[in-house]
Amino acid sequence: MTSFEIKSTLGIAFIYILRMLGLFIVLPIMSLHLTDLSEYSSTFMIGLAFGMYGLTQALFQIPFGILSDKFGRKKMILLGLFIFLVGSIFIYFSQSLIMIIIGRGLQGAGAISAVLLALLADLTTDSSRTKSMAIIGASIGLTFGISIVLSPILNSYLGFENIFLMIAILTLIAMGVLIRYIPAPINLVKNKDNKTSYQQVIFDKVFLKLDLGIFSLHASQIIMFMMIPVMLNNIGYPIKYHWQIYLPVFVLSILAIVPMILLSSKKQMLKTFFLGSIILLILVQYLFINWSDNKQNIMIILLIYFIGFNFLEATLPSLISRLSPKNLKGLVLGAYNTSQSLGIFMGGILGGFIASRYGNQAIFIVSALFLLIWLFTMIKFIFPANRKDLVLKINPKFFLLPKSLTDEIYKKINRLEFVEETLIFPSESYIIIKSKNDLTLDQKKIIKILGEKYAIS
Repeated sequence: MTSFEIKSTLGIAFIYILRMLGLFIVLPIMSLHLTDLSEYSSTFMIGLAFGMYGLTQALFQIPFGILSDKFGRKKMILLGLFIFLVGSIFIYFSQSLIMIIIGRGLQGAGAISAVLLALLADLTTDSSRTKSMAIIGASIGLTFGISIVLSPILNSYLGFENIFLMIAILTLIAMGVLIRYIPAPINLVKNKDNKTSYQQVIFDKVFLKLDLGIFSLHASQIIMFMMIPVMLNNIGYPIKYHWQIYLPVFVLSILAIVPMILLSSKKQMLKTFFLGSIILLILVQYLFINWSDNKQNIMIILLIYFIGFNFLEATLPSLISRLSPKNLKGLVLGAYNTSQSLGIFMGGILGGFIASRYGNQAIFIVSALFLLIWLFTMIKFIFPANRKDLVLKINPKFFLLPKSLTDEIYKKINRLEFVEETLIFPSESYIIIKSKNDLTLDQKKIIKILGEKYAIS
């Protein structure tokens, strides 16, 4: 990865972390807090409070993605962060369960996950994207781990409502980072005006398999974490001590997936680790039913869970972004994140309904069914090979040339038979050239068009 790609990835990961806190940080405490909030706090209503965030995310992911393809990624991300900010402040002032549900819906309406992933795909080459998406995926996992560790502590010292005030402040910081540090490219894509319909792209079989995956992964997660805090309470671990279980487990899981990510990239073992991780999550459901009667066993089960979850969370976004059409990345990733959000919503609703009707064990059986269906669809999936893209550091003097001249140079590069997309970053003095899947990129031709005195590396 180049320094430009690292900087861009870390900036987007930081925004992603702050954004996902709105979902994860309340998972360990919401069911217990809302139970005591009102006499009308039924299991179904609590499930709705969990799932409303996912429902509004699902409604707005595709519109945000399409609009980002037309009007630019940064503008839509900024709008989404503002809506999320309003939702967080609304919950801070909420006095009832209904108001909290409305606030969660407002938070979810700032649906920028797909746009963030599309922007990251713009800013990275194909060979670096798996690593970049792994950093994003790991940041999601890290956010999840930090949230479940800090949530009980923050709840004890700040209170439930003040956690959302903290989230609002962090959102303002994220908006500042976006404006100040994240570059916006000039994007030249071949066949930008193709006639591929939105429906064709959304219902493509390859994308549907990955959409099903993220749906199942997050439905399973929400279902499980409606029950896990209760299980810990039942074995004599009050909520303020739950971090003592989550923290060591999460740290060990992060250490475990690092070699998995490296080997899956370098040794072409992605399919093996991918399917193996799904199998681990299915095993976890069985273990929670039959082997979760003490602290040690629950810690081991959670370690297995986090290894599988964090690896899949890291690799799924990379796969979907690498396979998506260049001019419709926002749309494809919008559909992908809609599936994720629907999974969150379905997990919340189903978890509350099943627990109230059929008992705790049924929670894990349903979770396992989601994962089994996904596993069967992925067995024959063809995982893509890495392409060789090019990142060029450009002499800043190049961008001082007459605009008519630089535009002509960009057009010549984009007309080369092996070039699929050209992204220009004048403020950063970088150009990224993305190649077609079946063609080798000729660096010498590109440098000759640019002029050797302007191409630094």
